[in-house]
Amino acid sequence: MKSRWKDMRYNEDLDCWVVFWGDNTGYKVRCGEWFELHLGDGRKLSCRMELGRDWYIIVGRNDTKFYLKQNEIYQVDI
Repeated sequence: MKSRWKDMRYNEDLDCWVVFWGDNTGYKVRCGEWFELHLGDGRKLSCRMELGRDWYIIVGRNDTKFYLKQNEIYQVDI
């Protein structure tokens, strides 16, 4: 069974985050899109992608912001 979690990496040339499906195709994540972020140990976080000076995600009822690190690879389900 394939994992629902896919790698999301920052693409410097496109200046955006890209989710890779595993066959070298990708999906550009745009502002306002919702996805689940894998936190490990079976935990996940529902979040929304946004762009200010840098890319960040918004989570929770209070719209808490977390900035994404461009050198990290995140596991997401979109």
